[in-house]
Amino acid sequence: MEDSRRKQEHLELSLNGNMEDGSISAGFGDYCFIHQALPDLSFDDINTGIEIFGKKLAAPIMISPITGGSSDGRILNRRLAAAAQDKNIAMSIGSQRVALEDPAYEDTFNIRDIAPDILLFANLGAVQLNYGFGYRECIKAVDMIKADGLMLHLNPMQEVFQDGGNTDFSGLAAKIAQICENVPFPVIVREVGFGISEDTAVKLVSSGVSGIDAGGAGGTSWIKRIIMY
Repeated sequence: MEDSRRKQEHLELSLNGNMEDGSISAGFGDYCFIHQALPDLSFDDINTGIEIFGKKLAAPIMISPITGGSSDGRILNRRLAAAAQDKNIAMSIGSQRVALEDPAYEDTFNIRDIAPDILLFANLGAVQLNYGFGYRECIKAVDMIKADGLMLHLNPMQEVFQDGGNTDFSGLAAKIAQICENVPFPVIVREVGFGISEDTAVKLVSSGVSGIDAGGAGGTSWIKRIIMY
């Protein structure tokens, strides 16, 4: 399957190629903390724990979606899940579209046997809501991996530039709202590589999403990969 081959290629490029896009900044370099040499506290008293969506985490940290849909993706997902379980942090797996279209790939996403306690999110591309997917597919993605919620990712740049991409992003805010209204679990939206603008965040909140992953700017860039290759 083309989607599985592409997922394997993504892993190989991430491991062996320079896929960082230095032209986009997440903005953290614009700030620095003032060092306090006399902090007047015991570090043993600091509690970074948080409770969210009914799960208690050791820290507000999540392993963002990376992979699935290939043999190497399965290995990586299970290693990441073991780390998430050990450190009691959240995790989301890569897009499950390939597994919804071909159940043979479901096992590459299944990690609950290794990480029974973590806050876990299923993952689908929001654009698929314009290509035949609806709340039934969203529920199936969550049930497939026994997840606690669903992450819908926005990737217009990637879809526009890659061969055979799904490029109809029209009316998605309304369709995301319909999903939020019809599923019994939290829905989070994230972007892949370019971040979430204020206008987009306002639209998503109005659509009823339970959270926004705003950490999408910078890092690995598949647009750079398309330009290079």
